[in-house]
Amino acid sequence: MESSSRESGAAGLAVTRALGYTLLAHAFAYPDDAGAAALREIAALGAPGLASTPLAELCLRAVEASPEELEAAYVNVFTVGYSPDCPTFETAYLAADLIQQTNRMADIAGFYRAFGVENASGGFRPDDLCVELEFMAFLCQKQAYAAEHLSAARVAEAKRAQRLFLREHLGRWGGGVGARVSACAERGSFYDIAGRALGAWIADDARLIKTGQIQPVDAPAQAWERPNESDDDIAGAQVIELDEIATEVGTL
Repeated sequence: MESSSRESGAAGLAVTRALGYTLLAHAFAYPDDAGAAALREIAALGAPGLASTPLAELCLRAVEASPEELEAAYVNVFTVGYSPDCPTFETAYLAADLIQQTNRMADIAGFYRAFGVENASGGFRPDDLCVELEFMAFLCQKQAYAAEHLSAARVAEAKRAQRLFLREHLGRWGGGVGARVSACAERGSFYDIAGRALGAWIADDARLIKTGQIQPVDAPAQAWERPNESDDDIAGAQVIELDEIATEVGTL
């Protein structure tokens, strides 16, 4: 009975963490009508469980914000889809040249494939902030499912993957981009709150799951231009649909 209670508690925590990562993924996606509606929905769903976390204020603002407010604030920071001051893709921070970019993109894509997430046409780059946040949510969901239905070994596998992905990927640059987004946003605006929440959440989660030492990067490795299709082809970068990560949970 005691063991069952511990497993249930661990599964519940993993679900809460999945909600947190999903909320952040939607917070940094372009807030068109559908995106804003999805953000409000996940914020309302996650608010009770996230009330004592760094995402509490973000939940409240997300529920209250209108699509018009979100879009205006987004364009102010990202100029529709990209900002040279705070690029939201990993290789801008962790790849100093094309060879490093190619190797890192291949490593990220390989990570996704290892957990059943395949590349798709259209959507986001694999190293996009939203995709990496969704992938962490997916790994948390895997952990929760394993705790309820599978073995301790499968739980441990999901937790190891989370630690490795934070230590080698999202945890290294997520806090830095969050700080830069906050600095570029109007004080007290949605993206000021979202940027600060991103950094605090990643730092707290890294401590919670005991990632070990993370080497953070606070600024882009060089002056990156907006990636385009030809850049992606050269670097071997393919794109992933956010929905594809979310639906993979049903195949656990």
